[in-house]
Amino acid sequence: MNTVRSIGLVELAIVLVIIGLIIGGVLKGQELFANARLKTTLMDVDAIRAAAATFQDRYGGLPGDYFEGQAQLGAPNGITWASPRCNGGDQLCDGDGVIEGNGRTNETLLFWQHLTLANLISGVEVAAAVDDSIGAGLPSASIGGGLAVQYQAIRGRTTHWLRLGTGTALTTGVTTGVQADRIDAKVDDGRPGAGSIRVTTAACIDRGGYNPNGDQCLMYFELKQQPRDERGADDEHARPH
Repeated sequence: MNTVRSIGLVELAIVLVIIGLIIGGVLKGQELFANARLKTTLMDVDAIRAAAATFQDRYGGLPGDYFEGQAQLGAPNGITWASPRCNGGDQLCDGDGVIEGNGRTNETLLFWQHLTLANLISGVEVAAAVDDSIGAGLPSASIGGGLAVQYQAIRGRTTHWLRLGTGTALTTGVTTGVQADRIDAKVDDGRPGAGSIRVTTAACIDRGGYNPNGDQCLMYFELKQQPRDERGADDEHARPH
């Protein structure tokens, strides 16, 4: 009987080891997948930044705000934007140097249309009546949710920001505190309230750093990223003229 019991314990130990290895493999696989999504999201942000800079160099205006957007981009592609219009009206391709709207309206929606028709990005549906949902008129993000552009003040700095979020107005974050910290530390200064990457969700911030227990962190990426050694004080910047 002791021999039988010993064999049973050995078999149980082997089974537990196998289960541990399987669980460890699954967790490692999940970690690798999550890291891959973080990396791809950063690549997406960098690609949009590069596309916006290329557009400005090529056309002499900001995407969405470009005064000749309808004539130079819409008309040659058989598109006459109706909702929102791109007719030079207030906040409708008016060429004032600001991409206006709340991220899902006016020039902030036309921003993605212009970049798409300029063949600088993909993954956005082009239409006369632009669909403002993620995966249609707004690009989706690999980590979840989508991206919107908006000129606004984020923690003391007013400029054009790319907002990574979800929900009706893309104001619900999609990253955890740990993920946000990894993103910021990898490409910026690792501080949620400074630099070219910022977070506004209070639960994701702890004593000037990131709270590892935070969730739904709303992240902002400066559209025109400044080199670290060229960044000035994080004061409110005047509206461009």
